[in-house]
Amino acid sequence: MNKKAVALFALTAALSVSAQLSINPVPQSTDPNSWWQKRFAAKQELVKAGGSEVVFIGDSITDFWESRGKAQWEKYFAGEPFKALNLGYSADRTEHVLWRIDHGELDGYKAKCIVLMIGTNNSGHHPISVETPIDTIEGISQILGRIRQKQPEARTLLCAIFPRGEGPNDPCRMRNEQVNAGIKQLCDGERVIWCDFNQRFLTADGILPKEIMPDRLHPNGQGYEIWAESIIPQIKKCLAAGPFEPRTLRAEGRVRDFLGRMAQKRSQICKNASKEFDVVFVGDSITHNWEGPGKKVFQERFKDYNILNLGYGGDRTQHVIWRLQNGELEGYKAKLFMLMIGTNNGDNPEHIAAGIRKILDIIAQKHPEAKTLLLPIFPRGKDGRDNGRIRNEKVNAIIKGYADNDRVLWCDFNQKYLKDNGELPRELMPDLLHPNHDGYIIWADAVTPFFKEACGK
Repeated sequence: MNKKAVALFALTAALSVSAQLSINPVPQSTDPNSWWQKRFAAKQELVKAGGSEVVFIGDSITDFWESRGKAQWEKYFAGEPFKALNLGYSADRTEHVLWRIDHGELDGYKAKCIVLMIGTNNSGHHPISVETPIDTIEGISQILGRIRQKQPEARTLLCAIFPRGEGPNDPCRMRNEQVNAGIKQLCDGERVIWCDFNQRFLTADGILPKEIMPDRLHPNGQGYEIWAESIIPQIKKCLAAGPFEPRTLRAEGRVRDFLGRMAQKRSQICKNASKEFDVVFVGDSITHNWEGPGKKVFQERFKDYNILNLGYGGDRTQHVIWRLQNGELEGYKAKLFMLMIGTNNGDNPEHIAAGIRKILDIIAQKHPEAKTLLLPIFPRGKDGRDNGRIRNEKVNAIIKGYADNDRVLWCDFNQKYLKDNGELPRELMPDLLHPNHDGYIIWADAVTPFFKEACGK
């Protein structure tokens, strides 16, 4: 996944999910006599007292600054110049942090630096069929949004979720690393600053030693010393920094747009009562635009089909691979996938084709019951001399061989967009890249027979 964002679901029969758990604010306990509510009440008193410019937010790993890391907390953070506030709660997940923030933990005072690490309990508590890395990423994204709303002058040090489990193949460790790869893209280096010092906890071969984390999850004093040493220079920079620059807000907007679409699509999956789609569209802006210039055609031609559109503007093969590996293929069954991707890549045809092959393999692995309708990359540019057109045609010549007329079906209607001399008319693609309404009619006419065959309607 690149700078654009971040740019991570068969649900169990025992659990009916109508929305993403990770973004649904709930308390860990509603019992006023529970330890969790008592801690919340005690922290609220500290919040009301004010005076904390540095705030730590998280789960038990943050909570335990008050026990296993107490000596380091007293040494580095409790007194001047930080007078830090610890808002860590054992076993908390993103949804619990959201509830706490919604109920006042960031109200009534001005922080300059917020140290955030959350998510390991999302990975450890729910199976990936219920909560994917994308869900956890979106939960963390929403926490950052709450921080931006409640503490608009604060900078956030977003810490990579700490390694857990003995080795690099531990399932929770692997899920956390997938989340880390995504949330890193939420950082702009000014308002949200990425802090990844996980390698300091590990041996050269990726083993998490008990000498640093005895239960291979929570640091001991030595581990908290590493954490303190790693973030203190950044905290000092945050405290000394001035107002934000306008470019920061623009960058945040692009990230929010991408994550907003991820959340929208995840919600569509979770709310689908049948947990089945007839057809799933996968691609870039050309596919995304079935919701734009192609919307009327979509509504008229595909009204009988339950369709999930996983097209994202600007995506390249690597972005699709990341999305499909991190949650967008989980939680439902599909009869047919329709795939077109690659026009945004800009690298050599063999690399683009290899990316498309990887996407086909991921779909086959995650959805062995489904077929994939593979489309050639659409023509682009004025005529056959356009470099992008030439590259795309070379890719198409390779990927055509991926179709076996069984699991992968080939549907090439590119010539319908072109004049006899190879020119691409603006009457169909005004920018010589994206179809307009009439261009989507051509697309719908070409693929509808495949939809009918796969879906029986």
